[in-house]
Amino acid sequence: MSAYTEAGVDIDKGEAIASYLGMKDYASSFHAGGEKIVLSTDGVGTKLLVAEAQNKFDTIGIDLVAMCVNDILCKFARPVSFLDYYATGTIDIDKSKQILDGILKGCELAGCTLGGGETAEMPGVYKGTKFDLAGFVAGVVEDQYKDTTVHSGDILVGIPSSGPHSNGFSLLRKVLPLEEIPLTPTRIYVNEILDNQILIKNCAHITGGGLIKNIPRMLGGLDFELDTYVCDPSKDTWWADLFWKCTRNNKMLMRDFLTVFNGGYGMVLAVEQDNVKEILQKIPDSKVIGEVTNKCVA
Repeated sequence: MSAYTEAGVDIDKGEAIASYLGMKDYASSFHAGGEKIVLSTDGVGTKLLVAEAQNKFDTIGIDLVAMCVNDILCKFARPVSFLDYYATGTIDIDKSKQILDGILKGCELAGCTLGGGETAEMPGVYKGTKFDLAGFVAGVVEDQYKDTTVHSGDILVGIPSSGPHSNGFSLLRKVLPLEEIPLTPTRIYVNEILDNQILIKNCAHITGGGLIKNIPRMLGGLDFELDTYVCDPSKDTWWADLFWKCTRNNKMLMRDFLTVFNGGYGMVLAVEQDNVKEILQKIPDSKVIGEVTNKCVA
């Protein structure tokens, strides 16, 4: 049994449900009035419990927007409108304002509008001021005929994350004191992806399932190899420190770790070799982290 399963999250069951529903993409799309519309919905998981423990609610709304927006970027869609669903046992005005201000800030960062939402007071379902959030985003694809086919030999370029983003918090709550878990908001990648999409063949938002489970979602059946340094826990990084804590307390293997956490990269791009130098220049903090292959050695 994996450390994540022991923490209460079974990734395989989640994948089974997605498979049952026929879901494999980050977002769904349809055509309307000559435009290609892309939709996605998501939440922020048990990061909410960390916000509750730290009594800090001003960033969780940014997370909510980011998780939805980053998904539609994998379809190269520009975010247009965002909706939120905020459910709580009893409305706390100050907490609610912090949450909603974060959502507004997230929309500003993503370049979309807050089109509306629902605030539901549900005593009996949620205890006291405990709450849950869900988000919904609609975007428009400007280049409807973009070829996103990835080939063996294409290069994987990672764009750094701002931390664990909004995944793996059930395990984080097991291995760290709640007050030590970072609430750094999830990075939003709108400009990095849309301003450079002519150089990008496809991209993967590194969410639940980490690098190991998400990179294959853009490869069309191909496999990949990660560079050695990506899996090097001797680096002085937030994720390396976290890996050692997971290892010490849960005997977690690196591959298992990278199936839960993003390993320092929140978005991974598949790029033709001829375009790598230019993409690294245009996204200065990006880095080559691997290659698409016919045989998986990651």
